[in-house]
Amino acid sequence: MPLNTPNLERHRIIAATREDPAHGTFDVLRSRLLSTLKENGWSRVAITSPTRECGKSFLAANLAISLSRAERVRTVLMDLDLRDPGLAKLLGVADPGILRRFLSGRATVKDHFRRFGENDLGVGRTLALALNEHVESDPAELLFAPGTDAALAAMQEALRPDVVLFDLPPALCHDDLLAFQRHFDGVLLVAGGGVTRAEEIEEVSRRLAHDKPLLGVVLNRAEGATLSRHCD
Repeated sequence: MPLNTPNLERHRIIAATREDPAHGTFDVLRSRLLSTLKENGWSRVAITSPTRECGKSFLAANLAISLSRAERVRTVLMDLDLRDPGLAKLLGVADPGILRRFLSGRATVKDHFRRFGENDLGVGRTLALALNEHVESDPAELLFAPGTDAALAAMQEALRPDVVLFDLPPALCHDDLLAFQRHFDGVLLVAGGGVTRAEEIEEVSRRLAHDKPLLGVVLNRAEGATLSRHCD
């Protein structure tokens, strides 16, 4: 599919054009994340936030594009915020399809996943996208269903990704993250400057407990702040 550069600029997907100096922070996050995943033999990352309006999908899109430029790194980005899908809009993808059809086995990897065509920005063709245009009424149940297990196994077999990014709903608003936790190795938590409170980050950490590691807390919408607090 074509790369919609004006749309990317409008939605501040700055890792694509690299005109905004802040794009370098996503490259730093990319390198630190890849190092952590390699050290632990992990590949699957859930991206979430404590509450809404923190910018988790913004971070997921920018990080995926930054990863697409890494040599020999096959990346998958999936919009699993089935309550409020937004990645297709951010990336300027028209008619992204209904992800439920893939998760329930009614569509194949070839049917649903897409990648960008040749472009002047160097956004790599090693990035596969599974986007969504339909709001689901039972997202947690769908994520927990056996059909989803089979669909994700088929994706792994067909694409053999080095990194999989799952854009999931806010962790404190719904139980989707917990319903899906068997499918990811760790969590990147996006905190919104002026939105997220310290106790909300602590509550997410408490809910994850010893089941899944918190790979990092990423501070978004904070002038002059360091993007990633930690990634270890």
